[in-house]
Amino acid sequence: MARALLGLLLLCGTSVLGCGTAGGEAGNTDLDSTGVDACDGYLATMTACASKLPAETRKGHEAAIRIARDVLEAKAEADDEALKGDARAEARGALSAACKQMSDEVRGRDACGRALTERAAAR
Repeated sequence: MARALLGLLLLCGTSVLGCGTAGGEAGNTDLDSTGVDACDGYLATMTACASKLPAETRKGHEAAIRIARDVLEAKAEADDEALKGDARAEARGALSAACKQMSDEVRGRDACGRALTERAAAR
């Protein structure tokens, strides 16, 4: 179940939010923490990429990012509540690794990689 959920998020992150190159004003996707640093990083990457989408499609993508945030937070909380000790740490580690993998996948896309490089240089 968790792998299917994370697979869906990866698919969403790499195809639906595929980081077009049309550019435009960044939207307002203020996100609370999921409780997992790597997942917060993934969502920040997706937000940066979505900011490069055309304005007419950006809102839908930002809504998908907020949904992904809610799913990741719910997964982290469910694991924390249901598991104890090593099992909890293992589940948290797996979620963190999945979020890192998704973030790396998004960064590997040409248009998104350029957007992130431009954003870092502007800081």
